[in-house]
Amino acid sequence: MPEEISPQKFQNVVHQGFNRMKHYRKMRALFVKEYVGQYYRSKGVTLSGDEPINLIFQAIRTIVPNLAVTNPVNSVSTRFLPQKPYAELLSLALNQIQEDMKLKDIIRACIVDAMFGFGILKTGIAASGELLQFGDNLIDPGQVYTELIDLDDFVFDPVCTSMRKSAFMGHRVTIPKQILLDTKGYNHDLIKKIPRLGYPQEKIERLTKDKGMSYDMESLQDLINVVELWVPEAEAVVTIPDPLQITFTEHLRIADYYGPKEGPYTILSFTPPVPGNPFPVAPVGMLFDLHRGANKAFKKIMDQAGRQRDITFYTPAAADEAEALRESQDGDLIATMNPNEVKTVSFGGQNKDNALYLQQMQIWFNYFAGNPDQMAGNMTPGTKGGKTTATQSQIMQGNASIGIEDGRGILYDKTSDVSKKHAWYLHTDPMIELPLIKRRSGGEQIQLWLTPEQRSGDFLHFTFKIRQRSMTRLNPDVRAKRIVEFGTNLVPALINAGMVAVQSGMQFNVTRAVTQLAEQLDILEDVQDWFDDPEFEQKMMMMMQKGPQNAGKASMSPEGTLQNGGFPQQTNIPTSGQIFNQEAQATAAEGQKVNQGAY
Repeated sequence: MPEEISPQKFQNVVHQGFNRMKHYRKMRALFVKEYVGQYYRSKGVTLSGDEPINLIFQAIRTIVPNLAVTNPVNSVSTRFLPQKPYAELLSLALNQIQEDMKLKDIIRACIVDAMFGFGILKTGIAASGELLQFGDNLIDPGQVYTELIDLDDFVFDPVCTSMRKSAFMGHRVTIPKQILLDTKGYNHDLIKKIPRLGYPQEKIERLTKDKGMSYDMESLQDLINVVELWVPEAEAVVTIPDPLQITFTEHLRIADYYGPKEGPYTILSFTPPVPGNPFPVAPVGMLFDLHRGANKAFKKIMDQAGRQRDITFYTPAAADEAEALRESQDGDLIATMNPNEVKTVSFGGQNKDNALYLQQMQIWFNYFAGNPDQMAGNMTPGTKGGKTTATQSQIMQGNASIGIEDGRGILYDKTSDVSKKHAWYLHTDPMIELPLIKRRSGGEQIQLWLTPEQRSGDFLHFTFKIRQRSMTRLNPDVRAKRIVEFGTNLVPALINAGMVAVQSGMQFNVTRAVTQLAEQLDILEDVQDWFDDPEFEQKMMMMMQKGPQNAGKASMSPEGTLQNGGFPQQTNIPTSGQIFNQEAQATAAEGQKVNQGAY
């Protein structure tokens, strides 16, 4: 940080950074209130809800499990041959620590945040002076961690046009004052001057917090706010008081930044960037008006239906017939001189045009939301209909496939960025000793250890990727169907291809082909031991050494294969229309899975 910039000026700039996000945070709070509904909030509950259909909640609860259900499977690669064994160890280590920290729950919560704006993840190591830890008992000293940062606490450069060009990034931390007084490196005299939380904070967490109980807890623990900032140009971490509350002429703490050059923060956004602005468009913002319009129409239909009543009119001369009509049972006969003197009239009732309007609003919401109805397996007028809606349904299904795949690609890229930061701390940790298990050929498992002595090469030489679709859980019925088809169709086809290749004098790695196809079908863990057999590999080597042989009368020959148009067990390659239907069914199958846990 340049010396001419005084601490007080820097704190004023951070204050401007919080103010720049003020309107964006208010809009996010408005969206979140619609997402949770009025019965979730501690105030404003009425007897009759104004939000009878929560389309925003339904869209998000469908999109989240289609993007992330399980922990990611990491794939670390390198172009330098001596570093490949170490890269494989890093892959196993990343899978292990991310399972221990329950990264899938953090990722799912970050996806929800990204629907209302953008999600923020902070990655670091729980070392002394590197983490202001309070309230999270799952983070142990020396452990690599990733935590979700709330948008209300996040701050960055007030004049930047892109997050990547921000001069600083940071977030507000609420922590007991005594923890900072007991930690070395902080200016304890200034910390004693920081006032306790006593001013109203405009944060989304106030949805379920009562002002009185918050004040009691804050006074009980003597909670204060500080802001921790990462300054990339100075490669430093600066801690200051909350500038919205107080400013000092000195910083609370300045320390060297220990971490990857990309910084501790990872930003997740599902929408294209806005030119000249760092804030992405909130996906829910595009659906908010349709959600409100559909709820108003539904509420009007409910009120109209409640006002509907049936009333019977009769002339005084037909009083006896009217009373007999009121007390009559099904099938009774009533004698009357003039039936027109007693007449039942219906008043009120909902207008049928309102129902059509509501249906159209739901269709448009479904269209702009990326067709969550069909992803969830629901059949509504927007996803199923006759000839008048078939084309519209097809367009919406295509929109769902493209949108989900794009969102999945963005999520996997950002998750790989988080994995790269995890790997950096593993690579630079001088005390690491992590037990790992690796499966060998034939299903045998061996014990491995990741230690500092096993490091190899420069960290920049490694490439980090998340295995495609590794964060989505395959439906058990779909998985069983794929395994059966894999064993009855693909395996015989590959074996036949290997036989034809050997007879033709060509080398064909059947085991490798089986592995790659199983990986693409997401069933590798179930079938990877089928052909990883040294004895099978020796047999294949012997067959290749023999070269082309006379096929004989009863064996499979290249001539017979060509004559029959292929081997008898082969399956037909699906057409583009069949592929489209398969994708639609697969998307619906993922949406019908159980929503895992709370996020």
